[in-house]
Formats: sequence, structure tokens, C-alpha cells
Amino acid sequence: FFVIFWKLLLLSSCYGLQLYSVEKNVQRCKFILRNGIATTAALLLAVSNPLCSVATDTTQGFSELAKEGRTMQANPSCFMQECGEATRACFGNPSCLKGVTCLGRCRGEQQCATRCFARFGSERLNNWLSCTLEQKQCVTSGVDQDVSAFFEDAPKRLEHFDPNMLRGDWWKVLGYSEKYDCFACQKTSFGPYADKSVTSDIDFRVEKLNKKGFWQNSLTETLKDERGPQNKASFLVDGKMYGLTFNEQWYILGANSISSSGENNKNQLPPYIFVAYKGSTMQGPYDGAFVFTRNKDDWQKSAALRTTIENLATSNGLDPSRFCEIDNSCPSGDQISTFGASEDDQSRDKLTWSKKS
Repeated sequence: FFVIFWKLLLLSSCYGLQLYSVEKNVQRCKFILRNGIATTAALLLAVSNPLCSVATDTTQGFSELAKEGRTMQANPSCFMQECGEATRACFGNPSCLKGVTCLGRCRGEQQCATRCFARFGSERLNNWLSCTLEQKQCVTSGVDQDVSAFFEDAPKRLEHFDPNMLRGDWWKVLGYSEKYDCFACQKTSFGPYADKSVTSDIDFRVEKLNKKGFWQNSLTETLKDERGPQNKASFLVDGKMYGLTFNEQWYILGANSISSSGENNKNQLPPYIFVAYKGSTMQGPYDGAFVFTRNKDDWQKSAALRTTIENLATSNGLDPSRFCEIDNSCPSGDQISTFGASEDDQSRDKLTWSKKS
């Protein structure tokens, strides 16, 4: 659907605004715009009426539609009339434009999109996606996204879990979803439990395409001590990543707060928290699971922990063989790059916009 965004923006830019360059690429930009109009016109014929009513069918979101090769409903003028400021900021910046183009090649595939953001991510790109997709809905799937049944089928949570146990630093040592859980060097820091909520700051790394190093990234989530509409969750979790909001339900499947050397720890288990989750974004629903430990090497050192997690996973319908062991070696040096576009690239404006006379 990002391909659709790109072509629609070419068309909408000609409705009331003129693109010009402060350098010597003005003719090239105008050539792209002229040729983009014909392509976009053909595209709009394939896209259903952008103003028609939303169907009552359900969908798994943009990602599934992209896989099926289906088109989205789009309102071309929305990009400039409703999201003009965000559009001009992004499309006047070469790095942001590269990000849009990179995302277009992914066709909704999450790991591909993550690497695009690792290379070209910025507040400009986040703001543009947030406005055009979430706030003003310049592009929609044309059908309601109903995920109630998805959340209804949930694993059984621990009946009693003390949220104060979360406070402090934890390492994610085991992950279930290759798309979301297996990134390297995953450290999570939970703040104090107050007003029935907890904030977590997450650090993780995305491997570069050439396998030579990583991009360092971070994320903030808010955990609310609520059971959710289905009354099955341990926490309701929300946050914003790459300009788009995500909502999750966490299910605590098992936990131990006692040190392995503690008198009451008969099984010699290190402190751990085993979490399964279900979530949804405009891309569609997703699920996964992971294991937190206080020390990054607890998983390797504790046979008792490995047995405990295997038994809990099996009893909750999770295949133990699918879990990945997370690489928390966290090397430093030249192989680590800051996630997203550099500050210099983010501030560089080669294209500016002016009103048509």
C-alpha cells in the first residue's frame, strides 16, 4: 500500500501545489510528476470508489490484503488537504522519500519494513504515516477490521501476578515470533507500578542486511493493569512504533520472583516472567511469546528454567521447538549504527513547495 501512497502523492501534488527544487533537479522532479499522473490515473481505476461506504466484512488488515494483491480505497486529495504539512515535510526530504520507496517494495512484510525504518526512519516519516493512515485515513482497506474473535481465543493467564515484580531491568532471552520477538540485544526496563500502570523502555537491535552489524533501536510501552474486553489479559499494552499505534494484550503464563539461591525456591529457578501476547495494528493482528530473566545468561545456565518453560509452553499450546534463543551478546564498536536516518539527512531539504500562482 506504500506504493499506492507514492503514486497518489504524485497526483495530489499537482492538484494545488507546485514542486520545485533549490538545486538543479527541478526538471527531473517535473518529469517524475508528469509521468506519475498517467500511472496514478490507471491505478485509481483499479481502486474502488474512495468515498463508498465501508463493507461489513472483516479483514486481517493491510498486510493480508497486500499478500493477496488486492487494492485499497484511497482519497488522493486527502494527502495534501488533510495531511499537507506532513506530506510536504516528508516529500521535501530525500531520506524520507527513500523511506517511502523502501516501504513500497515490502508490500506489508514486517521484517522488510523494519529494515526500511532502520535505514530511513525519522519523525518526518512517522508523522506522515500517522496522519495519512491513522488520523485522516487517506488510504483504507475498505472493510472493517474485527479482531474480537482473535482476542477471544487467548491462553490462560496466572490468576495472581504482582505487577511490582516487573520493576527494574530484564533481558528477553527467548522469543516465539520470528517477526517480532527474536531481535538481538533485547533489554527492557520497567518503571514503578503506579496508578495501575507501568511504563517500559525497550532496547533492541536490528541486524543489517549484509549481516555485518546492527541498528540500535528503542521503544516505549505502557502496561495497564486491566483484564481487557474478554476479561482474559494480565495487562493491556499500547505504544506507538513507526508512526502507527499498536494495542496488545499480555498473558502472564508463569513467573518466579525468588532468587535461585532463596530459601523458598525449591526448584532452584532464577527469576523469570513468561509472557504470551496478542496484538493488532492497521497491518492486522499478530501474536507471540517471550521469556524475561534478570540476567542475560540465566537461560543457558538453568536447566530447571528450560524445563519449566518447555512445560508451560506445551500446556498453553505453544510449540517449544519454535522458540528462538535471543543473542544478547550486545557487541559494541563500529558495527553498531543509530537506528533511522542520520540527523544530517533528516534536516536536509532538497525539495521545497510553493503555492501555484
